[in-house]
Amino acid sequence: MRKQQKEIHLNKRLLERLFVSASIRRWNDKAVPLDFVEIDKQAHKIILAYFFAKYEEDRGNNIDYTILIQQFIFEFFERVVLTDIKPPVFDKLKKTHGKQLSDFVITQLSEELSGFCFFDSMKNYLANSNNNIETRILKAAHFYASKWEFDIIYNFNPKLYDIENIKNIIDSQSEGFYDLIGVQNLKLYQDARELIGMFAELRFQKRWSQTPRIPQTSVLGHMLMVAICAYLISIDLDICEEMQINHFFGGLFHDLPEVLTRDIISPIKRSVEGLDTFIKQIEKEEMQDKILSKLPKYIKDDITYWTEDEFCNRYKDNGQIILIEDSNMLLQFNENKYCPICGELLKFCDKLTAFLEAKISISHGVSSPDLINGASSIYKEIENKEVFSINIGMIAKAFG
Repeated sequence: MRKQQKEIHLNKRLLERLFVSASIRRWNDKAVPLDFVEIDKQAHKIILAYFFAKYEEDRGNNIDYTILIQQFIFEFFERVVLTDIKPPVFDKLKKTHGKQLSDFVITQLSEELSGFCFFDSMKNYLANSNNNIETRILKAAHFYASKWEFDIIYNFNPKLYDIENIKNIIDSQSEGFYDLIGVQNLKLYQDARELIGMFAELRFQKRWSQTPRIPQTSVLGHMLMVAICAYLISIDLDICEEMQINHFFGGLFHDLPEVLTRDIISPIKRSVEGLDTFIKQIEKEEMQDKILSKLPKYIKDDITYWTEDEFCNRYKDNGQIILIEDSNMLLQFNENKYCPICGELLKFCDKLTAFLEAKISISHGVSSPDLINGASSIYKEIENKEVFSINIGMIAKAFG
């Protein structure tokens, strides 16, 4: 790869906009038992979409995961820009003024996104109706992520104004997605419902839980931020499509074991000799017992590949997973058939997101020694980071 041909388009304004989604409250016209925020809903949505897509693939339908990921990102960006519009009103406006709304979104995002190769596709997607199976999967995932939140609200206080009407509308809409086998599985099988609920509960686990922050991001939201950052960097690196897809889903699921062990902070892991290795073993056992054992093999294999040795560079050769120490050596296997993953890139995105969680809170005036020291320490680790001989640490320097 020739360094001078590469330009990383992930920028400060775009990252700040992504973090806005952690402050966007959902259902804010209702009395709710806890804060529901947009980034958590979006993370839950794409996890659902992945499962729905795999079930459809298993029944013989062809799924384009690049289209699925990019259409999800397009919808996410649109929602962040149009956040103040209530969903029922938003749906009506899309039908009557869809072109004008999409033009507004594109104008708002043009400075942040125009350098990405997918920008024209985003314009077309937001301006036109789409009937592909990936769009349908995303609609179903959007619906069920919202329903999961609503069920909590309804059980909290079923006598709220208009709540019964909302319930009737949601119940009637659910039947419209029964053609998707994944939706049928959620209806029929308790294991499927429990697993999806377990993933969603990562929104209850807060990052940096021992210090105040604004916005107060969750493990679930953090996972989505890592996924999006890894994917946006990946599409600028001239790596194969399979590696790009792996980086998105690897980022999305990298903290999944923490649903079982909770977020054990790094200083504790580093300070007690052998603790980190022991925690990894516990996570592996818990993952197998409580998650992987309940999944079909074609999903289990994916989750295992993405969550074990999550920050190691690796590829597959005849089904065997091969670990590589130097990420540059991974370029020898930069082909879809090897299903490669650059763990170094995912680790960078994990640390970049942690850095931003601290730095953005400090910029909002909510600080502490933990945040200041944490941001400084992480910045020193990532400011000069290179992957595939490309300086990706420059992304952090805009916040330095």
